[in-house]
Amino acid sequence: MKTPSANFAREAEQLAAFGAGNLGYFRAFEREEALKRFPEAELKSAETLWALFAADGTLLLLTENRTSIFFKAMEDELTTVTLH
Repeated sequence: MKTPSANFAREAEQLAAFGAGNLGYFRAFEREEALKRFPEAELKSAETLWALFAADGTLLLLTENRTSIFFKAMEDELTTVTLH
């Protein structure tokens, strides 16, 4: 009898497509972590930064102001969820 196996590549594609165009997630980053993940970003001295991502993980906004991510989400007509 053959044991069923998961197709992780296909599942990853499906997960990335889930909510595409209408779902975004946000999370906080410590300044040091943000600099490592987004070296091209021009960051000021804030200790905590906020990032808004599309459902597929594309960075949409990196900001010092948490409220800005909600305005960007509204502008792009995204429903937001938090990522812990």
